[in-house]
Amino acid sequence: MINTINIIILVFWLISALADYLQLTYYWQLKEWRWDRAKDFLSTIQGRQLIFQRRISLRIILIIVALFLPFNLLIFKFSIIFILTLDFLNAFYKFYSRKLLHPVFTKKALLILLFTFCLEGGLFLKSHDWEILLFLLMIRAFLLGFVIYFVNLFTILVKKYYIKKATKKIEKQKNLIVVGITGSYGKTTVKNFLYHVLEKKFKVIKTPRNINTEIGVAKFILKNDFKNSEIFICEMGAYNEGDIQAICDMVHPKIGILTAINEQHLSLFGDIKITQKTKYELLKSLPGNGLAIINSDNNLCRGLIHELNCEVHTFGYNEEYKPTFLLKNIKSTNQGILCEGIFSNQTIIIEASIVGEHNFMNIAPCYLVAKFLKMSDDDIIKSCKILSMPDGSFHIKNYGLAIIINDSYNSNPDGFKAALGVMQKYSSQKRRIVITRGMLELGGNSEELHECIGEEISLVAEELVIITRDNEEALRKGVGTKYKTEIKSIFDPTDLLSYFRSLKDKECVILLENRMPIDIIKELEK
Repeated sequence: MINTINIIILVFWLISALADYLQLTYYWQLKEWRWDRAKDFLSTIQGRQLIFQRRISLRIILIIVALFLPFNLLIFKFSIIFILTLDFLNAFYKFYSRKLLHPVFTKKALLILLFTFCLEGGLFLKSHDWEILLFLLMIRAFLLGFVIYFVNLFTILVKKYYIKKATKKIEKQKNLIVVGITGSYGKTTVKNFLYHVLEKKFKVIKTPRNINTEIGVAKFILKNDFKNSEIFICEMGAYNEGDIQAICDMVHPKIGILTAINEQHLSLFGDIKITQKTKYELLKSLPGNGLAIINSDNNLCRGLIHELNCEVHTFGYNEEYKPTFLLKNIKSTNQGILCEGIFSNQTIIIEASIVGEHNFMNIAPCYLVAKFLKMSDDDIIKSCKILSMPDGSFHIKNYGLAIIINDSYNSNPDGFKAALGVMQKYSSQKRRIVITRGMLELGGNSEELHECIGEEISLVAEELVIITRDNEEALRKGVGTKYKTEIKSIFDPTDLLSYFRSLKDKECVILLENRMPIDIIKELEK
């Protein structure tokens, strides 16, 4: 009987551990295994709910009760089975209802899962103490964090090896022109637009999707052949000071684009001046014969121009700042955009079959790079006419009778406002609905920025659906009651999916702003 009980405990323990560690690694992977991002996540309501969810709280209470009961081995083992049975039932329900969260099974994720399993199991086997098993159940989050800490130490060594090899490989490409792109937002869109403009004349290679970290860029370089490439477009992201400088030391850019600077990831940088300084690492790394391309409408972008030692071109709408490439007379419809651009006292007309006049601020730096590389206006204009939005970025699609404005890739204050601007172009006869969780990692400015965006929503939309408790209060306060925007809070993903499906047969425009539950994404992919 004892062996049978032990086997039952083993099976239920495996299921309990698997469900817990899959969920925890999902969130760690979402935060790129970074302690700073994990810490910021835990400061949110969603993060605290993960740690103090009812199931975990109940488990801890039951464990404490079991530990303080008069000790009897058989009764104690049945107590363990009871606790693990509750975990098993929860895991089975989540699996059956497809709510069991799990990470993308990369080598790193699998390694961390394996090591954590071995750590918990090994500690129990070494102790031969059933009370230790219950204690380990309570500290799984700490065990996983411990493993991630040491795996990250190991990956730092691997990272240095990859970066060293990638640096040597790029150094051999003597004629390769590297274009670096950074900014708080717009990097991926500008990268893709620039690729499509330049490929008409040059052999171009670019970092894929949203690969923009030092190790991501290094791995891309090592996996690809640059011998026949003339231009390498490299997206550069950052969460900390020095991140962009590290990428620049590897790829040595000649041209640098600064798209915009705002409060995106402010909770990680700590101060907007540090964000500005970090983004300028790209521009300050450019050689004397290089070119810095800067958004002149953004005061943080233009604020340190005087510190640069290379040629500088700027772009923007505001004539006050005398941009090198002035944009004016913009026309925007639900089918495309048109704009006049003035460069070197010459006026050109640029058209693109993409939605959102804000995209001209993504096209403008591409024009300046192309001109620097001696492309003709005709070639640039022809390339712009056939531009398309990159996969996963801002796009519009039909969903039954509803129109979906999908801006769920990420969110920041300026991007949110631009998406609302696109929504406003649609007829007021269609009900306008914003579905959002708000914006992440805005630091101490979060409440104020959400109140501001709430006010913007009230001017455009008839309905706001808030899908997490984080930022709910600030959004509601910002919306207010002046324009009678209806506010709904739908926190359960299943309820949200049902509501979303109910909109399919209605004449409405729906803005999806920031990350959506996976069920909503799958529904749109049908």
